[in-house]
Amino acid sequence: MLLVFLEKGLSFFQIGLLIAFRELAVTIMEIPSGALADSHGRRLCMAGSMAGYIISFAVFGFFSSFYLLFLAMFFFAIGDAFRTGTHKAMIFKWLENKNRLNEKTKIYGITRSWSKTGTALSSIIAAALVWRTGTFSSVFIFCIPPYLINLINLLSYPSTLYSLMYRYNAQLSWAPVRHWFMRIAPLCN
Repeated sequence: MLLVFLEKGLSFFQIGLLIAFRELAVTIMEIPSGALADSHGRRLCMAGSMAGYIISFAVFGFFSSFYLLFLAMFFFAIGDAFRTGTHKAMIFKWLENKNRLNEKTKIYGITRSWSKTGTALSSIIAAALVWRTGTFSSVFIFCIPPYLINLINLLSYPSTLYSLMYRYNAQLSWAPVRHWFMRIAPLCN
């Protein structure tokens, strides 16, 4: 992202502000995203993650305004907060449903291996895109179609990953969020 921001003419101070904003937003959204995953299902949260990334990529790709880049960073933070741990939990839930939980280390290892392979391949493709188009921002535009495909794929995951248990745990999941907000509310006055 650093190269994209430099291409857009931002100073290192502005880049630092954007990155700090994104990290703060991810940190703030971690608890609510976990509660939403428990109350509405992991599949929906992963879909929300992909949607957040898609919106951020569109803004990164088409706009250079410093203030609009905050919007892109916000949606990127949504993508990160809703993704972290959610996919791993979905894999473990699927293994549990198939009575294959004893294979979790092997299956998760294979998943991570394919993830790293995809990252390496996408880096090569991104380098070719930058070389061909002459801009770093174009990479974000070209990332949108694969993320849309992934969004559709996530929505096609088996409904067994969304059990009735989520509804019963919803009240319990939101309790820590309410407690946290009640503790910090007096500090804001």
